[in-house]
Amino acid sequence: MTINVRVGSEPEEKSNLEIEEADTDNNGEIDVLVGDAARAADGVINVRVSKKEDPEPPPIKIKLNIRKTLEGNLIISSHPDIDIVIEPRMSRIVTFPRDKKTDRVYGIQDRLFTFLAKKGIVKRSEIQSGSAYGSMQALYPPQREKHTFSFLQAVLLNISKFIEEESHYFDIDEQFEKEFEESLTDPDEEESTELGEIPHGEQKGSIRPGYIYSPYGISSIYRYE
Repeated sequence: MTINVRVGSEPEEKSNLEIEEADTDNNGEIDVLVGDAARAADGVINVRVSKKEDPEPPPIKIKLNIRKTLEGNLIISSHPDIDIVIEPRMSRIVTFPRDKKTDRVYGIQDRLFTFLAKKGIVKRSEIQSGSAYGSMQALYPPQREKHTFSFLQAVLLNISKFIEEESHYFDIDEQFEKEFEESLTDPDEEESTELGEIPHGEQKGSIRPGYIYSPYGISSIYRYE
């Protein structure tokens, strides 16, 4: 909108401050007229006013260990216990156990898909076991032309957030294994003894000198004197 402000000698029927409606072709300018020559064209001070637009938010950056297959799938290896595979053509997310198939793998897979379901990425009813042993999968909605954002980017972003939350447990497991190894290789004084401090006994545990051991325990009735 253009606001024309005239200051100076004006007829009595007009006020000293006059605001007129602007033309739509004035490109958002304000015309300020000063002094007796307010009506002259050369006495106009053009002040350009621009609309204050909200600044665009900075782009979100994520860091994941990803490999791309020849088929176009994405393999995320940032989790120490599972591999997360995204199949864009099938709109599917599949998780596979890593080399060590521990009893906690299922709990990690369940937490991942529960997290994605709460974020609206996958449906709970579509979470199921995969065709490979120990795998778990779920479907996310296919990308359509009417959608204004990338579904694949949304999937990657939420998987990154899940791994970030899980990193706390990674540190605990790593610290536990480190302390356990140090307790075996470099024990403290309370958990270790010097060589010769405990004398060697003639009989240790179930190994008894003079007895012959064989299957079924039958020969245990024979012994050498």
